[in-house]
Amino acid sequence: MKISLVGLSGCGKTSLYSVAFAAKSPEDTKSLSPTILYETRRHPFLGLQVGIFDFGGQEQYRKEYMEKPEVFKGTDILIPIVDLHDPESFEKAKEYFEGLLDIYRKNNEKPKIFLFYHKYDTEDYQKELLDTNVKKAREIFEEMFKEYGFKSYLTSIYDQDKLAKIFRDILISSYEELKGHVEKAEKQLEEINAKIIISDISGNVIVHNVKGVSSGLTLRGDLRDFINACNTVRENIFMSDSSTFKGFNEDGKEVELHIFKYIISVLIMKSGEIDMESQDKLNTLLNDMKLFADLIISAHTE
Repeated sequence: MKISLVGLSGCGKTSLYSVAFAAKSPEDTKSLSPTILYETRRHPFLGLQVGIFDFGGQEQYRKEYMEKPEVFKGTDILIPIVDLHDPESFEKAKEYFEGLLDIYRKNNEKPKIFLFYHKYDTEDYQKELLDTNVKKAREIFEEMFKEYGFKSYLTSIYDQDKLAKIFRDILISSYEELKGHVEKAEKQLEEINAKIIISDISGNVIVHNVKGVSSGLTLRGDLRDFINACNTVRENIFMSDSSTFKGFNEDGKEVELHIFKYIISVLIMKSGEIDMESQDKLNTLLNDMKLFADLIISAHTE
């Protein structure tokens, strides 16, 4: 899967990537340098290697790579990014995006488009001006992407949980059946009296009901290491595509890790016995995640 992040210089492309995919804090992004020409990064997600192309927004770089339309070929998902803190740049951004759409037309390609109205935060910006800029941006950009059936989001690196969910939904957008399972799992977690984290083996969080377990899409380091260690045991000692690991202490705390089809992990943390209704719902969730893993394997095969 190829994702292209595009926008004018300073709109926040690299910061978005760093916070959503690279476990950086918003404060860490303040020292980032502008992207020269474009950078390609790889990120594993649900057993796939996702290629994320971060295109530099400075005029000299835009001119150079737009004269080489082949660099845009094969884009599955295009994410145009509009800087809500810089309304004076809207018309220039529109001209840039129109040029990109022309390139895709010439390449006979029609990527999925997810439009980010970015920096929707009051960090060094007044709220009333921000809402005015959102209205102005919608008037300028909505029409040009209409034929693509695009989706738009208000985004900010200071709302990492929301940003992680947006990127998760974008990454599974090609698989409608998978999206339905994720939405169902979110509802199930609200009804189960246990702490649960569903992620892929690489540590990308799919859904959870535990505070402070992730930075963007990436699971907290100690939990990610635990899952990775159990996955190594599954592969090299059990030599099976699915396994279950359990541990408990004298206080009645219990941990279960279920790995399904070497792709999905379900980490369950209990502080004691859970009620029968929660256990039944937990069993249903585990069966659903087993099916979810099967669907991912099938989607990859296709």
